[in-house]
Amino acid sequence: MALPNFFNSYFYGRSGKKDFTEADLPENRFQLFRDVLSVRRGSMVGVNLLYLLIWLPAIAWTILNLLMLFSPPGGSDDIYPLRLIFSYLTILCPLIAITGPFNVGVSYVLRNWARDEHSFVLSDFAAALKANWKQGLIFGAISGMVPLLSFICFRFYLDMADQSALFMLPLAITLIAALLWSLCAMLLPMMIVTYRQSFFCHVRNALLMTIAALPRALLIRLATWALPGLIALVVVLNLPFFSIVAALTVLLYLVFMLAFNKLIHVSFANALCEKYLNPKIHGAATGIGLHPRKEAKNNESEQV
Repeated sequence: MALPNFFNSYFYGRSGKKDFTEADLPENRFQLFRDVLSVRRGSMVGVNLLYLLIWLPAIAWTILNLLMLFSPPGGSDDIYPLRLIFSYLTILCPLIAITGPFNVGVSYVLRNWARDEHSFVLSDFAAALKANWKQGLIFGAISGMVPLLSFICFRFYLDMADQSALFMLPLAITLIAALLWSLCAMLLPMMIVTYRQSFFCHVRNALLMTIAALPRALLIRLATWALPGLIALVVVLNLPFFSIVAALTVLLYLVFMLAFNKLIHVSFANALCEKYLNPKIHGAATGIGLHPRKEAKNNESEQV
């Protein structure tokens, strides 16, 4: 049954938008991202709502724990916040794990858009989820365990560092490992739906590409963490003046920003894969969605 026109505009985009011809293809990836965003911004609202559904349990659990943190029960001791954080991260593990298959499904749709290719949101999302749910679940499970394991190791090595400064080394390794996983997580969903490899190969390739493009990866991760960081700062510092800004930011995430951040991650992952992986794969295309001659000039300038 056909969706009403109101929903069609969000799930399938607006009609009357012509495809690019070779003459007006964008010259670089920034222009490609801008053009894709201008054409797909309405459709991204539908993607955001679809992606938000699977995150609702984790969001509700987070809100509940924030209320418990700032309104502790009577008789709470000094270690109550630590116990609360541990229980929060423990329950959060499976809640994040179940988002993995949805993550790869959404990444498939956004990957096609990032390449200026057509994609039907619901059907392509369902097909990608069905084909890649196992690796998506592994990805989600690891993403859920990393915060818990990082917290446990951080508390242990921090306490042991009071006895010996040598424990500062594994503490630093723990923080670096968590950061690297966070950076690799920007690439992995797109790689899972694009390449037929084992999950270990995906992680290895994502790690190598992340290290090769470390400054850009850090910048993109920090950029996509900026608004959530603002919300956390307002909540922790209890800044009433900025509460309206935080509320509007939360509303923006509920409507648009989840899909927008995913589009940034997928576009970045696509650019790295076309630069480092596709040239090593026979028949794999590079510069998808870009003007072929101008892309070739850009590659030559990068090599020089």
